[in-house]
Amino acid sequence: MVKMPWHRMALTAVLALSAFLNLSRLTSEGYGNIYYAATVKDMLTSWHNFFYASYDAGFVSVDKPTLGFWIQASSVYLFGFHGWSLLLPQALAGILSVALLYHLVGRSFGPVAGLLAALALALTPISVATNRHNNLESLLVLTVLLAAWVFILAAETGRLRSLLVGALVVGLGFNIKMLEAFVVLPAFYVLYLVAAPVGWRRRMIHLGLATVVIVAASLLWVVAVDLTPAEQRPYVGSSSFDTETDLIVGWNGVERVVGSDKGVGDPGPLRFLDPQLAGQIGWLLPLAFVGLAVASWQSWKRRPSLRLLNRQQQALLLWGTWLMTLVVFFSVAGDWDPYYLAMLAPAVAALVGAGGLALWDDYRSQGWRGWLLPLTLVGVASLQLYIVSLYPDWSHWLAPTIAILCLAAAASLVAASLKPGLKVSGYPLAAISVGVLSLFLAPSIWAASTMWYGAETRAPTAGPQAKPTETSSTFPGDGDEVAPLVDYLRANQGDATYLVAAIRSDLASPIILNTDEPVIAFGGFEGRDPAFSIKRLAGLVNQGSVRFFVIQKRDIERAAKLDTSGRRPRLGEHQVRLEQLPHLKARLKALEDIHEKKEVRWITENCKQIPQESWQSSTSKSSNSTVLLYACGTHV
Repeated sequence: MVKMPWHRMALTAVLALSAFLNLSRLTSEGYGNIYYAATVKDMLTSWHNFFYASYDAGFVSVDKPTLGFWIQASSVYLFGFHGWSLLLPQALAGILSVALLYHLVGRSFGPVAGLLAALALALTPISVATNRHNNLESLLVLTVLLAAWVFILAAETGRLRSLLVGALVVGLGFNIKMLEAFVVLPAFYVLYLVAAPVGWRRRMIHLGLATVVIVAASLLWVVAVDLTPAEQRPYVGSSSFDTETDLIVGWNGVERVVGSDKGVGDPGPLRFLDPQLAGQIGWLLPLAFVGLAVASWQSWKRRPSLRLLNRQQQALLLWGTWLMTLVVFFSVAGDWDPYYLAMLAPAVAALVGAGGLALWDDYRSQGWRGWLLPLTLVGVASLQLYIVSLYPDWSHWLAPTIAILCLAAAASLVAASLKPGLKVSGYPLAAISVGVLSLFLAPSIWAASTMWYGAETRAPTAGPQAKPTETSSTFPGDGDEVAPLVDYLRANQGDATYLVAAIRSDLASPIILNTDEPVIAFGGFEGRDPAFSIKRLAGLVNQGSVRFFVIQKRDIERAAKLDTSGRRPRLGEHQVRLEQLPHLKARLKALEDIHEKKEVRWITENCKQIPQESWQSSTSKSSNSTVLLYACGTHV
């Protein structure tokens, strides 16, 4: 009988822990982000919708590229359309990412560092939250880790073929979350530029060719969409000019940097201490920075050279550049969601593993550096106590536990270091084990909280929920709340091709998920996409293709505010003239407001409102619902 090595058994335990956190009670998450769930459901209705990632019945596409949704659609095709079948690919991707990070760190620093890194990633709260959701970060993290593996091999060998394969994988990542896949490119390029065992000129040529491959792989689908005549494909959702290129540069590009989102705190170096972010990834972030510094000092002291000659130096350059690049980006970018931090998690976890081992090596050596380990334990635990203090209901028992365990471990390490003849095993090893337990305790609880706080939400987060998380549906509660509306629409649809036309995704998505009838989202994600002109909407009504429209009271109120004079807006008469607005973004926003207002005004002036009591259940919890249903056509 072949005995399994200890580190393989430990890895199996870590992967089992990751699987438990990612898969347990997965059905409690519902459909996750129902905007994306509705997209996948509609993609499976035709090859046309599948290729273009159409959000609705083929009129407006989702605001992301297709590859991630193709993967989710494949899972749904195999297992049926359920919430868990949508979330399964991300959960499995999270487990595979833990295994892959173990390999990447372990090949450079040994199995102990690999296990620490794998455990840190498996217990990173925001990673677990995204692994249990249908947002695409988990698939992207796995993709960029695969790319990192290939780039590492390319840097070690100098082979152009390996480099181009890595570039191709990065291009695939772009087709999951667009420019977000490129934030790791500085780490990949710097690694190959400094470490590849070929001449400088050849390195530059290789990187130039890799750039060509990245651009080609990234833009192949984008070009195919943009070259398709607009009338033969869905409107590109959330774009201003109906092109994927505009979506890349605008909504998913510049807007993420210059926009403003108070949900991630104020920009600056202390943003990671913000209550909305600290509990997601901040627990071990200081340890990653200290670990990077200590491990780098050890590595370069042993072999000082500008040329990276060993795997450890190359790995530290890769993970350190990855860490620094994303920390800077998230410190200055204005409009992003906490789940984007999942892209930072692999670098933090890798440096926790490498740095933790380096701190242990320093502790075992003679001299002042032996104090770094106990001091780091106390310092990181102090920051964790600050984070825990932001949650009074939890801090009264968790804070003392962390403090007692950490102080006991640090005191034991100091006491043991004062004794001569220090050994690896025994008392100090038990002390550092307690120290690691103290630092992993809070993130473990935050990660596990995703299992009992699970719910349909637009932006997944982990930890105590002080208030209900933001959903992607206007209808309160679960599908039972929208079911009476769907029943009414079906009973009165008649010969209409489309069940209903909704102004925004938060109205359309619940309906799509509760019926197999085609639904139109004529305003796209936020209701501002100019996918339909008034003439086109009227044409659908006159043809009998659509009878019902769904809007909200706030849409009418917004339209009234945009036209205080009571007249239909004309370009240049929208409160201030468009040419007076200083920036292109402001002008585009004004044009979108005008378009949205025209649609709402046309519906309210040409259609009849259906009383809520006609389509709403008498037992509905939303008796004061702001949802409005209108019927249009000559038969009304």
